[in-house]
Amino acid sequence: MTTPSNGHEGAREWHQTFPGKTEQVRAARLFVQAHLPHHPDADLIASELATNAVEHTRTGQPGGIFTATVKHHPDGTAYIEIADQGGPTAFGTRTPTREGGRGLHLVTALTTTWGVNGDAAGRIVWVQLPPP
Repeated sequence: MTTPSNGHEGAREWHQTFPGKTEQVRAARLFVQAHLPHHPDADLIASELATNAVEHTRTGQPGGIFTATVKHHPDGTAYIEIADQGGPTAFGTRTPTREGGRGLHLVTALTTTWGVNGDAAGRIVWVQLPPP
């Protein structure tokens, strides 16, 4: 899988792999917060993406994992990605009474752009953040 080319020289980059368990979403959130402390929504976005990986992909099955990558660019922009182990391409229809289904709308509102690379064998969901 490839990630978008961002052309930022001098970016600082960090990676961490987590077990595909619900309680690891908090650990991923703290990892992102530690590396992007000046981006107040970065940890919320990471939490949403990690939750989706655990709940909707093979990452959440026994032995599953997800990897978080964080990049901080000299111009203040940032990049976050969550790599999962793939799964279905649709997660169900959003309804007024269904608890889930709104997280990616939140991601859209808080990021410059976002996207998905990969397929049912494994995906990377990535976001670009504006300077704080």
